[in-house]
Amino acid sequence: MADFDNILNTDGDINEELLIKYLEGKLSKEEAYTVEQHIANSNFVNDAVEGLEQIRSKKNIPIILDELNKNLQKQTQKTKNKRAKRKIKDIDGMLIIVVIVLVLCLLGYAVVHVYEQNKKQKTEMKK
Repeated sequence: MADFDNILNTDGDINEELLIKYLEGKLSKEEAYTVEQHIANSNFVNDAVEGLEQIRSKKNIPIILDELNKNLQKQTQKTKNKRAKRKIKDIDGMLIIVVIVLVLCLLGYAVVHVYEQNKKQKTEMKK
């Protein structure tokens, strides 16, 4: 499962620190070129960089990213909690109940079938 501890976590070589350095202009030309390739190839990273570029004070970027990461963790935890509530808590008990209902249905069918056969035999004997 994906790691949701970091909002800028991507599958490639690019990470949060590298993006911050890119935005601050602290990367070499080769590193900046690599980051720009990732930005061009990923809509998500492109959107992230565009949003981070709109921040006036580059010193606040790590603080904002921390807040985004905390909010992401809260959202994913809420989703996990909702899914956990929807799960059947006692699946063994449910399985036993289903088996009992099926056995009762089969027994009911057998009783009706035997009753119908006995009824047929009695009508044939009367003839």
